[in-house]
Amino acid sequence: MPSLLFSNWTVSMRDESKPRELVIELTTSCNYSCIHCFRFAVKDFNMSCFMSRDVFKRIIDEALAIGVSKLVFTGFGEPTIHPLFLEFISYVKSLGFYTVINTNGSRLEELSEYFIKIGIDEVYVSIDAYDVKLYKQIRRPGSLTDVTRGLIKLKDAKLKYGTIKPIVKSIFTVNRLNVREVSKAVEYAKDLGISEVMYSYYIPYIGGDQWIDCFSSDECRQSLTIELRNAIGKILESGVKVTKPNIKPSTLRSCPFASNKALYIRCDGLVSPCIYYSRSWKTVIDGIERDIREYIVGDTMKDNLIEIWRRNYKLLFNLDFKNIPSCLDCELRSVCYHTMSNEYDCLGNTPSCAHCPYLHLLSYCPI
Repeated sequence: MPSLLFSNWTVSMRDESKPRELVIELTTSCNYSCIHCFRFAVKDFNMSCFMSRDVFKRIIDEALAIGVSKLVFTGFGEPTIHPLFLEFISYVKSLGFYTVINTNGSRLEELSEYFIKIGIDEVYVSIDAYDVKLYKQIRRPGSLTDVTRGLIKLKDAKLKYGTIKPIVKSIFTVNRLNVREVSKAVEYAKDLGISEVMYSYYIPYIGGDQWIDCFSSDECRQSLTIELRNAIGKILESGVKVTKPNIKPSTLRSCPFASNKALYIRCDGLVSPCIYYSRSWKTVIDGIERDIREYIVGDTMKDNLIEIWRRNYKLLFNLDFKNIPSCLDCELRSVCYHTMSNEYDCLGNTPSCAHCPYLHLLSYCPI
């Protein structure tokens, strides 16, 4: 079993340690071209990768064998447009996995009853505006009307079949265009059967629409604070849960992937510790450019999942025990060369998660 030296201690991963969740990217293709999507940040990105049946079955069968309990279908593309999507989710539900679908909602009306019949556990729908024109401007060329119809059909079908599943949650990516729509999310959620609204900052990147970045604007952050107050004030009367981001970075950090014992599996079968490090791209957070380089820890067609999980033990240790600096609120962040990439940090960690917006609870991690 791998071990590492830490101060006066020799630390090793427990024999029974294993991934509890897998986040599976079925495809990088998408029927939307959202204004904030970081698919466009990856140089020479393959936007037409579809996970093969062989790769998928190998992953799922091995996940079952080692005791993985939860599967989340999300990633750099829209999972519901994979040609084998129905076959894939039917297979995992037949094996008893807790199954989550993260979707833009474009096919929800078509898929609602099927989700209920096979027992999908949760559906996350990304909705970033409640004005039809603004929605289309952000989620090009999406239709809020179509998504709303899908949510209505899902709500009605759940009543028809007498079930609470799938539990429906929505993700709202905050930017300067939609910040004044934030508090409307609770009312919309109440009417459409959504149990929780999760707010998330847009992560700006080189080549993207950086002008819509809310995090770097004091005025926008102030508006977000007011809107969130209004949203939270509606919770008691609506029963809708609200999960808000940290308005500004703090040393309070938590990695969703490490906390949930999860691995991210790309459509080509390669495995990364998380979605943020699954591809190489360049972010611009609070005016600081950073070179995020993909970090691959294994290949599902060559390695088994337990080997891949244990190979990542140093990073998991640092995340679990917060042995990581806090770059986003460090006074030296604009001049320190360590923070310009994820290769290493001032504590010698390689790779470093010190400036990850998901770790700092600024953005919602799709898990």
